[in-house]
Order: sequence, then C-alpha cells, then structure tokens
Amino acid sequence: MKNIVTLALAIALALGYFTSCNSGVQHRTFRGIYADDPAGMEGLYNPERGFRLEVALDVTEKNYVWAPEEYPDITSYLEEQSELYASDSVSLVQTYFYLTGAVGKDLTEADFRTMNIFLDKLRELGKKAVLRFAYETQFMGRAATGPTLEDIVRHTEQLRPFLEKNKDVIQVVQAGMIGAWGEWHSSFHGLEKSDETKRTVLQHICRMAPEGRAVQIRVPEYKNLLDPVSDDYKRVSFHDDFIVIKQHRWDGEMSEGTPAYEQIVRESPYLPVDGELPWGTWSMNEDPDNPEAGWVIDGLQTARRLFLQHFTSLSATHNYKEKNTKEKYSMMYWKETPVSVEFLRENKMPVSDGYFTRKDGSVAERNVFDYIRDHLGYRIELQEMTAPATLLAGQANPVEISLVNRGFSTLFNEHPVYLVLIDESGKVCHAALTDADVNDWQPYEPGDSACTPLLHTISTDLQIPADLEKGTYRLGLWIPDGSARLQYDNRCAIRCANGDTQWWVSPDGKYGVNILMNKISIK
Repeated sequence: MKNIVTLALAIALALGYFTSCNSGVQHRTFRGIYADDPAGMEGLYNPERGFRLEVALDVTEKNYVWAPEEYPDITSYLEEQSELYASDSVSLVQTYFYLTGAVGKDLTEADFRTMNIFLDKLRELGKKAVLRFAYETQFMGRAATGPTLEDIVRHTEQLRPFLEKNKDVIQVVQAGMIGAWGEWHSSFHGLEKSDETKRTVLQHICRMAPEGRAVQIRVPEYKNLLDPVSDDYKRVSFHDDFIVIKQHRWDGEMSEGTPAYEQIVRESPYLPVDGELPWGTWSMNEDPDNPEAGWVIDGLQTARRLFLQHFTSLSATHNYKEKNTKEKYSMMYWKETPVSVEFLRENKMPVSDGYFTRKDGSVAERNVFDYIRDHLGYRIELQEMTAPATLLAGQANPVEISLVNRGFSTLFNEHPVYLVLIDESGKVCHAALTDADVNDWQPYEPGDSACTPLLHTISTDLQIPADLEKGTYRLGLWIPDGSARLQYDNRCAIRCANGDTQWWVSPDGKYGVNILMNKISIK
C-alpha cells in the first residue's frame, strides 16, 4: 500500500500538481524548462533583460549615423536589426541619440519630434531603450567638433521633461555626452581631463534621468567622483564597452583582480549592468586602430564575469554577426563552445531546473551562447503553489507561491504582481494586486560567497468579488509593465521559466499571463 501511495505522489508531482481533498487545500509543484520544451532551445523573451541591439540616430539629420545614405530616415535601421536578431530574444535597444547638430544652440522642436518617432517605434516593436546621448562620432583626435560643458548642461535641462514623459520606454540611461560615442574619452574640448567637469556632467545626467531609472557610467573611476553617500552615487551603475576578459590597454582597468572589477562585483546586485564586446574586426586583427589585437573572446570566462557582475544586458551586435564582415566572430564561436553542469557548479553559477535535461530524462548538450542569452538579467522559475481547493466568492482566499530567480541579476523598474482569474470565454474577469516587490527577487543574497539560490514567496489573500459568477476559472500570475502606457501590452509582461505552465495571451493582446491552474472552482 505504501508503494502505491508513493507512486501516486510521484505521478502527481510529475504532472505538476498534488491535491489534498481532506484539507480543502491544493498544492502544485512546478518544473523548469527542459531542453526540448517549446522555449527550451530558442530562448525565453522577457522585457528589460538579455541581449540588446545598438542603433545610432543623428537627431538633426534624421538618419542612421553610420550609413546615412543607406538608411536616410529615422526607423528603418531599427526595424531591419529587430528582424535580423529576432531569434535572439532581444527586448532592448541601446539607443544613441547624437546631438551633433545642436552644438552651440538649443535643441529644437524638430529634434524632439525625431526622438519621439524613434521611441514610438520602440513601443510598437515591444522594446525599450538603453539610452545614451552623444555628440562625437570619432576618436583619437579625429572629431571635427564637440560640445562645451555649457552645451551639455543646457541640453540635459532641456531633455529632462522629455525623458520623464517617455520613462515607460526607457530601461536605463547611460552617462554619455562626453567624447567619442559618449564614452568619456578623446573629446574635442578635452572635457574628460577635468574631474570637476566630469562630476558636473554626471550630476546633470542624474538629474536628467527619469525618477526611478538608474544611470550607467563607463568605468567606476567616474562614479567615484560623486559623494558616496549621495543619492546620485546610489543610482549610478556601470556599462563595460570593452569586454575582452584578457587584460588590455582599452579595458578601462577593469580586468579581474583590479579594484574597479571588485567594485562592480560589490555594487552590481542593486543596479542594472550593461556591456558589449569590441567589434569583430578587433578580434580578427582587422582594426587599423588596434593592430596588436586579435583573439576570440573566451565565452565561458565571459559568462562567469557576467554572472559575478550581475549583468542585465549584453550587446548582440558586437562580435557576432556584423554586416559585411567575417563569417564567424567570438559569439558565433560561443555557439560551438559547450557549457556543462560541472563548470557552472564549480563557479557557483545558476543552473536552471531541467536546463540540461530532455523530457525523456536524457542529457542535453548546451552551449555558452545559449546559456548567456538565457541567464542575463532575471530568470524567474516558479517552484510551488498552495491554494484552496475551491475559491470562495466574497472572501479572502490564502494563496502562496514560491519562486527562484535563476538569472544573473534581480529585476529593475516597475513591475506589479497580480493574480488573475480567466473565465471559460477567455476573459480576464478579475485581477488582484499583491504586495510582492520584484526588485527584491535577488538570485542569491548579495555577499553570499556560496551563491545559494534564494527562495522568494508571494503570499496574498485573494479577495474574490462577491458578485463574481460562480463556476470554473483559470488562475494565473500576471506581471505587467508598471506604466499606464505599457501595462496592457503582453510583450512587456514577465514570463516565467517553467516548462509545465502555459503562457497565455489574451485575444486582445493586453495580457500575458503565466497559468498556474487550468481549472479552479469558485463558489
């Protein structure tokens, strides 16, 4: 008899649920995504995390900066790149707005209209901006002009209300403005040579950035110009624009073992971190400005660094499949580089439940490209749920859900958490806001050297309206965007990394819901 009960329990758990009728409580367990599940090999699209694109727009000229004759408009390059990288689960676009034409004068209404058109296109595509402003497109003394400090201060003040108005489509603001590509070097007026100038610019960028959005800086050295107890310091994070793993003169003195490297490790759990590899021409020793370069960047060690420094996003356009270049660059080689459970465990890196397994129990081979794609930012994996066997209308019904974040970082910005009821016609007929704070869903306790995964709990008393029609419903977890403009866009809702939960999109496209239970009765 004992064996029969054990077998029944095992079957129930394998099916993803177990119900105790005697107690009037039902308990469900969830599993991760197997390699041969629908989202197993393709990647899981989620907002504000993962690989990103890069698009540079000349605001005055209204064209793509690097090929204006080929893309003499505002959005065609963005649309092309979105299609090219559609299979890479891209939800972010590093958006360069070059203000070159505004040097010495105010931004015009036409400039703001241009930027609005681009940001509206991002909304249409279901993507958000990693936003940077810059003026200079050349380095090593080649820039023909550049902004003064007065230009930068004046433009940040002009931009502040514009960015607040478009806060919904901005994931993070990068501290550009100074020098080539906004990287704070080789500026026309030598602005980077003065600590006071750099501090002033960074402070103004912090005030320009919308409330609640972080500001990313190129190297910790510049962040450290700020008062460490100031609000500005607390919101400044990092973007590493030269990830090469090996030590190099252009790595910003951020190679492993340096104080800068350790500072990023220490501060990154609380802030979104972005980065990019150098272009593939650099890796293949085809960059005329850097003839001593030439190596394929190690994928496994890159993954380890992205984990230790809690990277939220990484460019998919650098060293991958650039146009008119060699067939294979570093990230293509990553697709041929196996990653093993043993390597991940040795380095205390997250291992998603079922990631190396197929449905039949056989072992699946995974590569480092897929691993990085799947674990940048957050990866929310439901564990268990307890709820009443029958929900009672007009009463509070205790529901508890546990989850683990298998990603490199926690979540940022506004993402309210709801429990929703979906009727048999496919209509969301009730949405109950919980008090869960997704920003607290750390992968592990910051500072924990063992990197032990944290178990997070959503506990709520699900209040069912007394007048809700009695019957059978689906119960789901809905984590939409926190803005009024994007709340009802299913592409901006967070999808859990579970192979035994349905991702349900409402017929009108407003809701993207993780189905917790396909049938639950309301009486």
